[in-house]
Amino acid sequence: MVGYNPEFLGTDFPLPMPSFSPSLVGNVLRKPELRDDIYVDYINFTVIMNRVRRSPLVTALNIDQNLLKKVERKSRWDIDTRVGCEYQLDNDYYANNCWDRGHLARRASAAWGHSTQEARRASDATFFFTNAALQHENFNPDEWLALEDWVKDLTLDQNGLITEFTGPIYGDFGRTITPSGRKPAVVPSGFFKIVCFINGQTQELDVRACIMWQDADSMADRRGRKLFNFQRYQVTVSEIEELTGLFFDYKIYEKNPLLFNENEGAKEKLNIDSFPECIPVDEPEEMISQETKRQDIGEELPVYIAAAMVNSKGDERQNEWVSVINLSPDEIDLTGWTLSDMKRVPLELDTVLAGEQRILKPGEARQIKPLNPLALSNKGSTIALYQPMEGSERGLRIDRVHYTQKQASVEGVPIVFSYQRKNKS
Repeated sequence: MVGYNPEFLGTDFPLPMPSFSPSLVGNVLRKPELRDDIYVDYINFTVIMNRVRRSPLVTALNIDQNLLKKVERKSRWDIDTRVGCEYQLDNDYYANNCWDRGHLARRASAAWGHSTQEARRASDATFFFTNAALQHENFNPDEWLALEDWVKDLTLDQNGLITEFTGPIYGDFGRTITPSGRKPAVVPSGFFKIVCFINGQTQELDVRACIMWQDADSMADRRGRKLFNFQRYQVTVSEIEELTGLFFDYKIYEKNPLLFNENEGAKEKLNIDSFPECIPVDEPEEMISQETKRQDIGEELPVYIAAAMVNSKGDERQNEWVSVINLSPDEIDLTGWTLSDMKRVPLELDTVLAGEQRILKPGEARQIKPLNPLALSNKGSTIALYQPMEGSERGLRIDRVHYTQKQASVEGVPIVFSYQRKNKS
């Protein structure tokens, strides 16, 4: 069975499977039935199994977006006999609980080929338990797994070819699940994804790396950062290596735009706040590229996006609004401030707030409408609030919120973001 092709992006950019740290080597499943004793090959992707966790260490997937096809979804998951049932978490671990069988190699991304039959076979191959991990039901698979779509949406790739590596991250204090009569299994604290492609402008390898947590409390973050569940973070490859014990090819490390180690020159030039970099992202437009200057963020001014009304049907702008609240002890003048949906021209609050409406007294909230040219997508989106521009550059970002399609689907009910902040504290 043909699996992951390390030269998929071209012979000039070979990307081999990752190697292992000394502490991880003993956990790698080795069986003579597997290629080179460790590689579990499927159509368009390859898996390396963790014999202790009984789940993947990493999946490596080749994607040809030019040959993607919509095919019927298989309903049943199977045991891969090459690996053995004793090294896979079967349906017992996903029954009658909050844990889903989370695809690591995404079904829709693996479903490609020159014919519909080829694409269907590739799609079906993702339904082995060797490609599944315990994923919380609130973990949004579409938002997380669609990172490779971002590359296509931003027209960054040269030829529609993408290579990606995905896998679980286990915390120091991870929770366990124990089905009746079965051995306990450790639940991943989060997941990583590294997307590699040839940049259409530079003709060079380009990389984006992300992590999303589902049990951030299990992580002992030595840098004192507050991590939030179900928030996607753009990170360095080195951080993923540190968290997983996997070692990726040096080209992947070098071409990732975020920095792990202290670099005073880059800190000043690119406006980097701290190292290693870890940046929350929810929209393709928020992803950091090579030499991208980082956004100024003002966290000390307690002015927030309090709520938003999203039209769940029809014209997305009709009857929509965003409210802003001032929790500081001082009056805030909103003259020159802007709202952004990260996709369109920002809304200048001056154009919808007249005279005294621009002054927010302490404890006062103001409803912003109409929102044109913004549109609050009922499929989920991000809203950001900025202070006035400084010269030609966007002003300090004061607040940023994200809502999901599920939150936007309730007709006539506003999304209250203060609840999110309470849950994050």
